[in-house]
Amino acid sequence: MLILSAMHGHCQDLAKPLAFEVASITPCPPGTPAPPTEHAGIAEFTSPGGRFRASATTVKFLLEWAYGIQPSQHSDGPAWLGTDRYDIVAKAEGNASDPQIKRMVQTLLAERFQLKLHRESKELSAYVISVGKTAPKLFPPKDDETHALRVAPQMGPNQKPVSYRVIATRYTLTQLTDIFARQMDSLVVNQTGLNGEFDFTLDLTPDEERPNPVDPTILMTAMREQLGLTMKSQKIPVDFLVIDSAEKVVAGN
Repeated sequence: MLILSAMHGHCQDLAKPLAFEVASITPCPPGTPAPPTEHAGIAEFTSPGGRFRASATTVKFLLEWAYGIQPSQHSDGPAWLGTDRYDIVAKAEGNASDPQIKRMVQTLLAERFQLKLHRESKELSAYVISVGKTAPKLFPPKDDETHALRVAPQMGPNQKPVSYRVIATRYTLTQLTDIFARQMDSLVVNQTGLNGEFDFTLDLTPDEERPNPVDPTILMTAMREQLGLTMKSQKIPVDFLVIDSAEKVVAGN
């Protein structure tokens, strides 16, 4: 009986969702601008200490970050999910990993915003990145490097940008595809099988016909010629989250 009781308690612990020890959610004033890093899909995560902070974030962005999906991989839900902004400060009990923090944010969304959703498999048009015919031009990061992505405009004689150099250190291809997805407003999927962190540079050169540096044809050519990766448009089955309902947090809690 003691063994059965211990097993029952252990199963209950396994079934209990991961949650923050403490969490504060404060609505931002109407018209609060988006953080400069939001377009890149970046949320602030501090470790060690299991601390999480998101400034002027939307529930839509938190949902995408916590579930590891791109904007086109969920239904829109109520309009306020993408417009109302919140300051969130939370702390886990002990040191939590990045995947654990994301699961805690999922719990936070369910408990505080009463977010209810379900999963489906859906066939969507996507830009799929895969390994090309030549070896990928990706390099192992140096010991003293930090995780970063920088875009440096390359100036012409008239002091106007003629190209944009993307400089990545300790960056994954999945993180790169997430940024491209937000800039292109399309689904971009990493199917290279390369899941580690890399150093690489990518020069994107717009022209009169394609003034957007992340124009698909510019990206396809740059990825192939500079990184040895192919990028093709095709339909693929992907995980899709359907937002069933959610409720606003109207005061700090």
